[in-house]
Amino acid sequence: MNPAQTSISTCFSYDRSLEDLLPLIAAARFTHVSLGAKAPHSSYLSVSKRGSLRGLLDESDLRMDTIHGTRLDQHDSISNLTTAAEAAAFLNVPVVVVHASSFNFDSSEFDKRLEVVLKNCETLLPVAEDTGVRFALENVLPGPATDLVSSALDRLPREHFGFCYDSSHDQIGGPKPFDLLDGLADRLLALHLSDRIREHVDHVIPGEGFIAWPVLCGKIRRSAYAGPISLEVLTDYSKFKDQVGFLRQAYRQAERLYQLVFGQNAE
Repeated sequence: MNPAQTSISTCFSYDRSLEDLLPLIAAARFTHVSLGAKAPHSSYLSVSKRGSLRGLLDESDLRMDTIHGTRLDQHDSISNLTTAAEAAAFLNVPVVVVHASSFNFDSSEFDKRLEVVLKNCETLLPVAEDTGVRFALENVLPGPATDLVSSALDRLPREHFGFCYDSSHDQIGGPKPFDLLDGLADRLLALHLSDRIREHVDHVIPGEGFIAWPVLCGKIRRSAYAGPISLEVLTDYSKFKDQVGFLRQAYRQAERLYQLVFGQNAE
């Protein structure tokens, strides 16, 4: 039987090198890894270092499902995201995840920010076409900043732009329904799954917080998503502090979610 397709972001340990982390991730039985938002940690933006990164993945028998790129609305967004897409193509990564804006902003800024996002996505369109890499816009704080993602995706071609669902972000102020995922289910390209305990205490391993995972996984099952179950979890608030134990528990829960989404008996 094929193993559950599961991934974990490197953001759980920026203080250790990928040479150290990738064997630990593989030993915990993950099949994939996602690069976190701190580009210097992996040096993927450096053309000269990408070969070494690909070699490390091969040695650990890991694939990469996403790269977390820079924000979409900054002065250097186009150059950085172009380089990220080129790196993703070299590393056989299908999706670059981006925040469309700051985590929150006043609703009076909405129209101007939407204009910037759409203009930058239009500029990135030939990059997506040339590399075959798709960009996934991630939900952030519920309200204007996440509404911006939905509005942008309404106007962007689905062949090249889609949605990254972050469960901890979506459930700020929760528990609450997963309406956001309902509205963007047919655009879902990437997952950043983690649990939430309370305000400012989040990105913990599924099962440590209040998120109703059977309900959420049922919605993912009915979506367009076909990639690995991908966790974006941190040790900061988790009760699992030892990194080996943390990864083992993270894999157990990722495998559980995989069965809820893709298992033959999932409803």
